[in-house]
Amino acid sequence: MLYKRAQTAILTLTAAVLLPAAPAAVFLSAAPAAAAPSLLPAGQARMILLERSGGFAGERTSFVVDRTTVGGRPALRMAGSRAFQQLRRSYQPRNPCCDRYAYRVTVTYRLGYRKTVETVQGTNAPHVLWDVINQSERYGVRPFTPRTATP
Repeated sequence: MLYKRAQTAILTLTAAVLLPAAPAAVFLSAAPAAAAPSLLPAGQARMILLERSGGFAGERTSFVVDRTTVGGRPALRMAGSRAFQQLRRSYQPRNPCCDRYAYRVTVTYRLGYRKTVETVQGTNAPHVLWDVINQSERYGVRPFTPRTATP
């Protein structure tokens, strides 16, 4: 599969150099969708950090999903998808009332690229965002946070 992607990328670059007047979309649309190289800079998701805050009690909780997280691979696949990578930075409700959870999803991709998306519980946001949030809450590991000593 890696060989096929590399071959497609080389062919696309060669065609673009030899025929500079033709738009790049012509070369990409000629290849099958499965073999087309990713045009997004991020690629494969390496880690998801979900920060959840608010609600009635005003709590703050974090969840981490990476390649070692049991059950975390579907969330990483969704976070690496084109649909997720094309999300806006923020999806906010029209009416900011009530005690809702606020979510900040930060995905780290290979080569260090990061994408952060923020939303609030009950907001009309794309399904892929809610799927990543739900999977991260379900399978994510809560990082250790030391408690401060009370005298």
